[in-house]
This record gives sequence, structure tokens and C-alpha cells, in this order.
Amino acid sequence: MVKEINPNKPLFPISVAAEILEVNPRTLRIYEEKKLIKPSRNDGNRRFYSLKDISLLEYVHYLIQIKKVNAAGVREILAILSTLPENIRDELTSRVEKTIKKLPKDKLEMYKKGDNEITENLSS
Repeated sequence: MVKEINPNKPLFPISVAAEILEVNPRTLRIYEEKKLIKPSRNDGNRRFYSLKDISLLEYVHYLIQIKKVNAAGVREILAILSTLPENIRDELTSRVEKTIKKLPKDKLEMYKKGDNEITENLSS
């Protein structure tokens, strides 16, 4: 029997998290610099992400790339989300994941755009 993965346990280095999200690792570093996420760090100071972190990152990336929310707006949304029960937050991020999968091709390309645009979108 396969052991279930704890969704809160940081398992994925930045390169794997970026690959899962189909973004450049620099994008994740920008989100951290803008204080939108805070990955766990190991003793060697390497970033590690949990499954929950990856779901949250997908939501943050969606807000920035598709909804064009700036860093201050994303921080405010995340602050509001943190006041909700965990099951409601999980449902919301799950819905966003489904929404991303249904994006038209042009919007999907916008979702996957490069770091230069992300940096511009996050100026706050």
C-alpha cells in the first residue's frame, strides 16, 4: 500500500514546484520577494514547497496573470483567505485549478507568460 502524502509537508524543491506549475523558477522567487508566499527552507537554505503551497501558488499565479491583481491586492486576498476555514480555502483553490484547465488557449498562454510581465504586474 502506498503511503498518503501529507499535503503540508514540504517535499518539492523550487525546480520541481516550478515544473508542476509550468512556470520559471524565477517566478516563484519573485513571488517570495514580493512576500506573496513563504516556502519552507532546509538546513542548506534551499526552498521546499508542499502540495498546499503549490495549490496556493497556482491561485496566486492565476490572480496575477489572469485577473491582473497587483502584489498588494494578492496580499490582501491571501489575508482574507487565511481567516476562512481550511476546507473552504481548499475548495476555492480547487475551483481555481479547474478554471485554469478550462481557460481558452490565449488566456492559457497569458497564464504561462514570462517573468518580465510578472514583475511589471506586481509593481505596487
